[in-house]
This record gives sequence, structure tokens and C-alpha cells, in this order.
Amino acid sequence: MTEPSDEKTDTANAEAQAPQSQRTKPPRRLKFNLIVAGLLVLIIAVSVAAVVLFRQAESEGTVAAESGPVAEGPLKAYATGALAKLETHAAPRPIEDISFLDGAGKPVKLSDFKGRVVVLNIWATWCAPCKVEMPTLSNLQKAYDPQTVLVLPLSIDKAEEKAKVEAELKLSGDLPAYMDSEIQPMTKWGIVGMPTTIILDRNGREVARLSGEAKWDAPEVKALVDAVAK
Repeated sequence: MTEPSDEKTDTANAEAQAPQSQRTKPPRRLKFNLIVAGLLVLIIAVSVAAVVLFRQAESEGTVAAESGPVAEGPLKAYATGALAKLETHAAPRPIEDISFLDGAGKPVKLSDFKGRVVVLNIWATWCAPCKVEMPTLSNLQKAYDPQTVLVLPLSIDKAEEKAKVEAELKLSGDLPAYMDSEIQPMTKWGIVGMPTTIILDRNGREVARLSGEAKWDAPEVKALVDAVAK
């Protein structure tokens, strides 16, 4: 039987004879912690560098501004309250003329309405926000002679949904029905969502547009329409 003291002596001798690399090799957990710490330092360094570069680009004006409606030109003061999301233009913009159908199924063109201010609302019966704001558009029309200011709700529903379109308009205040089942506003007027409302001046040019739902019978809307109608 080997004495305990002899076992300690043998262990010490074995450690002394082991290669230097084995005697100084750190435990596995320590190596893992060192790797994790190194990665964290690298991530922090990269993040700091990215922030510095972004701030530098921002100060030099090379970072694009946050996307959103731009209010400029003579009508920008009206982009407030219910019209906070209103996009106004520095100068009136031409808008491509398209043909669509009126309530009697007769073809009409957008240019047919020149000579009056047009509040052109692009909507559909399956668009919930469209139906929410429709009564306020009806109220707006009641404040003006249609020969002076026309609220034109242009539906992009399918042709077979005409009865549904007319029923919704009647429920919302009996606005006239206009339909474009070819969905031309999306491609020709750059509309990406509904509802979208475009304000046209007497010459049929776009002076403002608003993407999304709005309260169209608010005082600021009437002030905008009055300014365009001058």
C-alpha cells in the first residue's frame, strides 16, 4: 500500500514533469469567458463607430430626413389639426387625366371637373377608415355649392360592387358615386394606401394631398378649401 505522503510526492513530480503549456493552460470556462468578453468589446466598438459616423453624416446633411408628409408653399399653414398629415406643394402640380364612371355608368374624365375646387377622395367599401371618414366628407360637401367645390369620392371597387358602393355613400350622406374598377389612381397618381384625398384647384392641378383618414368637416379643412377657391 502506498502512503498518502508518497502519493502527494508522485503528483508533484508529475506536475513538474508536465510540459509548460499544459501547466499554464487556463480552464475551459475561463477561455469561454474571455471569448465572450472579447465579442462584447468588439460589438461595443462597432456600435460606437456607427453612431459617430451617423452623427457626422447627419451634421453634414447627408442623412435623409424621416419620411412623412411635407408641408411647403402657400398652403403649408393649413397643415395642422385635422390636417396635420397634409402634404402641400410649393407650386400646383399637374395630375394625369383619367376616365372613370359616374353613378349612371357614363364615362367621365377628371378634367371634366375643371373650373371648381375638387376634393378627390380615393376609397373602397372594404376599407374601414374610408367608411369612417366618409360622413365628414359629406358634411364638407353640404357647406359648398357642388358647382364651386365638389367632393368627388372615387371608389376602386369592382364593377359588380356598384350597389354596395351606392349603399355606403347613401348611408354616409348621399354623396355621388364614381367608380374606377381599373384602379388607375394607384399607378397614375402614386397612391399607395387608402383612404387618400387629393385637393385640386380650379385648373385641375394638385395643390395638396393627405394619406389616411381625416376629419373633413373640421374648421381647418374649410379654411384650406376657401384658400384654394380664391
